[in-house]
Order: sequence, then structure tokens, then C-alpha cells
Amino acid sequence: MYNYLISVIKKTFPRFYIFLKIIKNKILFGKHYIKKKELETFGLIKSVENESFFEYQKKEFFKNKDTKSKTGILEINNSCNINCVMCDTKSSTRQKKLMDLDLCEKSVKQMKEDGVTSVLLHTIGDPLANAKLKDYLKILRKYNLQAGISTNALMLDKHVDTLKEYFDICSSIRFSIDGVKKETYEKIRFGGKFEKLIENLELAQKKLRVIGFEFMIDLVITKDNFSELGDFVVFYKKYINNPYKNMHFNFMNSLSPNNDYFLKNNTLEQHTSKNFYCNYASKLTPYVLVDGRVSACCRDYDGSLVVDDINQNKINTMQNSNGFKNLQQAHMDENGKINDYKLCTSCYVVDNRVDQIWRNIIASILFKYPDENAKFYQEIFNETLEFLKDLNTLNYQKLQNKFLTN
Repeated sequence: MYNYLISVIKKTFPRFYIFLKIIKNKILFGKHYIKKKELETFGLIKSVENESFFEYQKKEFFKNKDTKSKTGILEINNSCNINCVMCDTKSSTRQKKLMDLDLCEKSVKQMKEDGVTSVLLHTIGDPLANAKLKDYLKILRKYNLQAGISTNALMLDKHVDTLKEYFDICSSIRFSIDGVKKETYEKIRFGGKFEKLIENLELAQKKLRVIGFEFMIDLVITKDNFSELGDFVVFYKKYINNPYKNMHFNFMNSLSPNNDYFLKNNTLEQHTSKNFYCNYASKLTPYVLVDGRVSACCRDYDGSLVVDDINQNKINTMQNSNGFKNLQQAHMDENGKINDYKLCTSCYVVDNRVDQIWRNIIASILFKYPDENAKFYQEIFNETLEFLKDLNTLNYQKLQNKFLTN
């Protein structure tokens, strides 16, 4: 009912929706939001001090085991217009194609019936690289499901009118941008053009933000761009509301099956581990591939983590399918069964507690100091990273006293 009402308000009373969003941000994302983040940080630091990542991951695995996901993932296309060095999507061996519209509707209908409330359209492919985006959004509107889009923004100009038309079911966009300097951006986002990015961000401001779209900007941290994070904040914050909430700096994980770039450019080796007891094996988030097969993981570049097929079975039965249970059991078994899954054995992640500590600290800084210069922000990024490398309560108190108390 909530999603339906919000969709109606967006479509019928867009100015009222913008007003409601402003009120919501003031109520939910003010000082108490930051205070909550700071309290969470203390708890996470204690967890890191007292519990290994393996123990923590195992505990979380069983805590979430077989719970229902409210989010579904729909691979409407598995092609991308660029080839980012940390993703290397061109290395995927699965056949490149667009999802058949009948298959899309079948998937969306079953997701709705299974309690899914939002559907992510970003996978190996960028959804704006799909010329038929409007047709898929039309199906999502029919079933009143909210769509989530993450994009490199380079093809936004081709879909801006469609996004305006379907604002009621897709009102937020995450822009993935990994550099503020042309040379850095084009090195990481291989095949992308920095000038086109800026052109489309400006277009998004003029055509979408003014009607109520919420934008987020995400960066994947590597050794190639860490020294530019301060400049990144100063340059890109004008494109989003509330940078402390909508600008995210994420530590790199080994998304691509080829770990060469990750191993060379990972900035936080101290907290990097093999991803045993993976959350994706704990519970099944329905990830419907372009051909209808259902995978357990976004890292499935070759189809080896497929657990079922929507052409043969229903989504609501797949959590108990042999394919998923075998994968789940392999993650629960500590005697080597995980070796049957090559993509799992080569998957590395940064301790998500440490990642959340980093996010919380940066959010607090951007909230408390919204209008500082790049040098100021870069100093904080540098010192926070050093703190994470020697993470403990005492060092956090020192960092807090220097930057977080005002």
C-alpha cells in the first residue's frame, strides 16, 4: 500500500512529493541520524576487536539463513558500454543479449507474489545500455514494483525522457563514478569519456533532479583514485542532495573473476579475507539472468553459480532447490566443499564491519563539515584509512577528538 500511495503522489502531485521528501530528510536524516551512525561505529569497533571476520561472518550467515529477500535483481541486459578495470565485464563468457519481455513479466510477477518490493536492474550490464528500457519499466509499473538503477551515466541522454515518464516507479539513480580527474576516470572506467559524464550529470540536474529525482554518487576506492577523494567530494557534491547520505566511498572487493587489478590496487589488505560464509549463500536473493536462469551471485560471469531456472520452476521454491542448497552447504562445510565452486574460492572481500565504520566516519565528517576544501577532506580520508589499518577503540577516540568533536 505504501509503495502504491507514493507512486500515485509522484505521478499526480510531484511538487507535493518533493515537499514530503524534504520533510522526510529533515526528520530522518538530521543530527540524530549521524548520532546513530556514531553509536553504531563504537559497537562495530568492539566487534572487530573481539571477533575475527570469519567468526562474525559465520554468525551473520546463520542469523540470516533462509530469510526472505525483499529485493529482486533482474538482468534486463548483460552488456555494458564500458569496461571498468575492477569489474572487467567484458570477460563474462555468458551470451550477450536482452531479456525477453515475456520472461521479464513472468519474473516480475513471481517476484511480486513472493513478497519482493523493489527490483534492481543493474547487474553485469548497465541498464541504460538497453534500448528497450521503457518496456521493462512499463512492466514494473504494471506490478507496482519500485525499480533501482545504478549506471555509469554515459547513456543517460538516451533515456532521460523515459526516466521522467516513469518517475513514479523509479525516482532515484545511483551514478557510479570513480574519478574526478579526466585521466583517472578514463583509466578506471575504461572506454568512458569524462566530458560525456559531466554533460549527462548536468542534463540530469536540469531534467530529473528538478522533478524530485534523488541521486547518489558512488566511488570504488583503489590506489589509483584514493589521493583524489578530497577533490571528488568538492567537485561532485553539487550534483546531489545531502552528500553525507548520498555520496558513498566503497572499498573494492574482487567482483571480477580476474583478481589482478584487485590484488594490486586494494587499499585495505589488513582487513581483506576470502568470502566464506557468504551472505549470498545464506539466503537467496532472486537474481534472474537474461535467459531466465537464476543465479545466487552478481559475480556469476560464466553461469557456474546458477541454482535454478525460472523457465522451469517458480521463484518461491528456489530457496529450497538442490542447486541453492548445495551452494549453501558448501559455504557451511569447513572441510573443503567450497572448492567445488571456483568463483567462491577466488572471491575476496573487505570486512564489512570495517567498511561500515569507514562509511559512518565519512558521513559524520560530511555532515559536520559540508563546505570545506579538498585538502581538508583529503587529510581526513588519509587519517581515517591509517586508523582502519590499526583499528581499535583508543585510536578511534584520537580520531574523534581531532575531527568528529565540534
